[in-house]
Amino acid sequence: MKRIKFALLTALASLFLASYAVALESRQAAIVADVLERLASERGEPVYYDEEAADDWHEFDADGDGLIPAAGFTRESWQVAYEQTMKGLMALMPQSEFDAMFGNVEEKVAALQGLTAEQKRELAGDFMAEAERVKAYRAEGAAFAEAVRPVAGRLRALGDQ
Repeated sequence: MKRIKFALLTALASLFLASYAVALESRQAAIVADVLERLASERGEPVYYDEEAADDWHEFDADGDGLIPAAGFTRESWQVAYEQTMKGLMALMPQSEFDAMFGNVEEKVAALQGLTAEQKRELAGDFMAEAERVKAYRAEGAAFAEAVRPVAGRLRALGDQ
């Protein structure tokens, strides 16, 4: 029994150390911001976050100057750094801003013209599901928020393009 407990504790410690080792650092967040500033300028599109965004930027970069590998990222490390940076940015969003975006969904959808009641229910459901995803991203991003804080203004500007 002691061996099992020791093995379990060792495995948990390894997982903790591995997750700590891949935690975002301010330096990495700054490099992500540098790369995205150049890529967004070339692409003429805002920076956003969803599950495919890191791959989209990587593919765009692969057809161009190769800024991502030049910055020291592999495809996998870019995905991790991009996701952690964007989630950290979402975690830094003031609650009032989140509430303005996702609050009173039913009222906002009800005010839309030209949609049937069924379409409005479907749209409200989709919007609420998106709000739940963003809440989860914000919760995950809390661990990366301080690393992202120094470049948050730059990243927010990239989302406004």
